[in-house]
Amino acid sequence: MNELERSAGNASQWHLRTPTDQRALYDRFGAMAYGVILQILPQTHLAQEALIDVFTSGQLPSFMNSSGSPAIAIIKLARLKALELKAKTRERNTAIAEPITSASSYSPEFIFDLSFRQGYSFEAISDQFGLSKPEILKAVRDFIHLYRRS
Repeated sequence: MNELERSAGNASQWHLRTPTDQRALYDRFGAMAYGVILQILPQTHLAQEALIDVFTSGQLPSFMNSSGSPAIAIIKLARLKALELKAKTRERNTAIAEPITSASSYSPEFIFDLSFRQGYSFEAISDQFGLSKPEILKAVRDFIHLYRRS
């Protein structure tokens, strides 16, 4: 049984605790959150900073209350914090003028990378590359299927 399945079984247990026991959440879900963050921020020092921000954030209790599973809440918050930190570092490093560059072919992995890891909306990807939203969704779906098989 994986961590998501185990956490879904005791989701109600986490909602009963107020305030949220952040240390217990870190012990249980810290490695998973760090893995999500590393997908978005491959620099370990930035990933560690985002991880700390996830478990010390004032947003954590509200995410825990709005989600049915603590694991899903942690994943959503980890992704949000990683994207926020990535945006801040991108602003600091203004040397990169255009983050999305045109290419003749768009692999499903490239589209997934832009949407999940870099945080671009489907509309922004569509505008930049001239792809329809169904094409983008199909590319993301194809990448997920390829990734799950490997």
